[in-house]
Amino acid sequence: MDVIFELKNEPEWANEINDDIKASFPEYFATNPLIGSEAWWESIDEDVINGKITHVGNFIEDGEVVDIVSILPLDEDFNGDGAYSVGQPEFSVLREDFWLNDVVKPEALVQIKSVTVRPTGELDEHSVYIETQVGVS
Repeated sequence: MDVIFELKNEPEWANEINDDIKASFPEYFATNPLIGSEAWWESIDEDVINGKITHVGNFIEDGEVVDIVSILPLDEDFNGDGAYSVGQPEFSVLREDFWLNDVVKPEALVQIKSVTVRPTGELDEHSVYIETQVGVS
């Protein structure tokens, strides 16, 4: 699997997130390490989504043309014929940044690692979804 995005290699990516959380929820850092720090990387429990790319390119949404990558979720062994996706529908991401890589094409397999930071302790409008790594084969 070709890693097309590795957040650990991005300099200073967490500064703005940390500043926003410090301003709105300073108590969060009393029990949690700074986002992006070594301690943070060691403490996170990444979610992993495996899938198959089903569409790359333009799509009409609400009367506007958007450039997307559509992904059908698969199980941890990259198996599934759509049955696995019951309750987990195909989802799309905007085709920008690392999603413009040449390996991103229909039928390719993709693995997305992510973490959701919950400054309030709940999954709400203040939560921050962070993709930590994306691989494609």
